[in-house]
Amino acid sequence: MTRANHPRLAEVLAALARREAELESDRRTIATLQAELEETDRGLSALYAELEQARRSEARLAAIVQSSDDAMFAISPEGLVQTWNPGAERLFGHAAAEIVNRPVDVLVPAEARGRFGAVLERLRRGGRAGHFDGRLRRRDGSPVDVAVTVSAMRGRGGALTGFSAVARDLSERLRMEAELAAARAEREVLADRERIARDLHDMVVQRVFAAGLALQATAGMVRDPRVAARLHDVVAELDATIRELRIAIFDLHTAPREAASLRARILRLTADAAGHLGYAPAVTFDGPIDSTVPERVAVHLLAVLREALSNVARHAGATAVSVTLTTGDALVLEVADNGRGMGRPARSSGLTNMRERAEFLGGSFTIADRPGGGTRLEWRVPLR
Repeated sequence: MTRANHPRLAEVLAALARREAELESDRRTIATLQAELEETDRGLSALYAELEQARRSEARLAAIVQSSDDAMFAISPEGLVQTWNPGAERLFGHAAAEIVNRPVDVLVPAEARGRFGAVLERLRRGGRAGHFDGRLRRRDGSPVDVAVTVSAMRGRGGALTGFSAVARDLSERLRMEAELAAARAEREVLADRERIARDLHDMVVQRVFAAGLALQATAGMVRDPRVAARLHDVVAELDATIRELRIAIFDLHTAPREAASLRARILRLTADAAGHLGYAPAVTFDGPIDSTVPERVAVHLLAVLREALSNVARHAGATAVSVTLTTGDALVLEVADNGRGMGRPARSSGLTNMRERAEFLGGSFTIADRPGGGTRLEWRVPLR
């Protein structure tokens, strides 16, 4: 019996062959789908690991931002504050709810907005980071010296999404620098005291003493009693002078360190300014500077004097400048030069800085042309 003699059997066998081929195709499809499923599972596992890593990184970054002593905040491309960390609240006094969605200009004094805006504009044009060192404004209106680093935040394709800012309070650093400068100036003053005391003892006292001996010997050879009496009086005066010089020498050796602290800093500052001016400023003290000016006022005084002398060096074209400090119910700093004068009312961040420092201490600031030529600046703050 052959397959040809049984057509139905042939059909069944052909159907079975087709079915087996279909099953083989299904097995291959299933194997392909299983491989794709395994690949997808591996991809999902990797994506989950990446997401978990990103979540942990984000959590670490958030913890750093929240715990940082520095002020950290984000600014929208339109200049609105978007985020605000506790460090920013401590430094500037604004709670997050008070300042988020408000213009960043709330923090920037009018005289500094040009410089701060220029930093943002450079970043808009493609810069990566910018720096602003200057003064920002606290919630109560008081100034604070800060160093700010601003970075551009960009999305896919490089589109600007905003700015991140980190502000560091420089007040403590500036205070320490002032104290270090004071310590250095004090050491120099003490060294000068030692040198002056040594010179007085080794040269002046010895020469006065020798002159007294010579006059005393001369008096013994004079026959006119009136001349002899006069010479003895001069010898007595020289003896008194020697005693006073020795007391002065002792005072120079034993003067307390505090006695010359602020005075020494002022003299040091003016001596340093001579290198930029081309001549030494004339300094006059009227009143007990060291014992009446508290340190919180002294820090501002030194900053104002430094700025005033810098302005003279840069703009005045002067050949002489005088610095006068007077104390009483108020501390008055006067800086006068013989330069070209102001010409017209000046507007600068330096002058605004000096005015703000005076107003912060309850005082006043004026600057005007002098009748005889040049400029006179007066910075006055109360001491009582």
